[in-house]
Amino acid sequence: MTAPLLTKYLDLGPRAFADLTLPSGERVFLSLSPKGFAAHRLILWGLMPGSRLFAANVEDRNRMVRVLTRDEAQLPILPKAIKEHRDDGAMMEFMDAAIIDLTAVGEGKALPGAVDAIDTENPPPRPMSLLTRLALSCANAAELSSRYARTRNIPG
Repeated sequence: MTAPLLTKYLDLGPRAFADLTLPSGERVFLSLSPKGFAAHRLILWGLMPGSRLFAANVEDRNRMVRVLTRDEAQLPILPKAIKEHRDDGAMMEFMDAAIIDLTAVGEGKALPGAVDAIDTENPPPRPMSLLTRLALSCANAAELSSRYARTRNIPG
């Protein structure tokens, strides 16, 4: 078995993707969208998604993120992806807040303070970062789907 490998990591705010290789050599694609979260096995040298290993709707995904945030110290750190690494989620959140504030000012309304509400000193961990870090701690695809299922079922 080799060390897990993060090939691509793209966090674009409400949508995020990660492509990784588990220590068993299995390739996995993680996808986060406004509708939920999914993990797929990759086939054909990692070019195409194959069978779905795990899926969660938005409520289950949010509960998983709360549980992983609580237990964040037990997760490995997120390594830098070897091919492409974009972590723009925090910037997208800041831009959305700035648009809300600027729109209110442009309409002559009171400043809602959306930008000031963002804690730039201690930002919370991004959902895709937590889910990817959990995946990187798994030895194979079966363990990955089992750990995601257990995380989904923990009350939180």
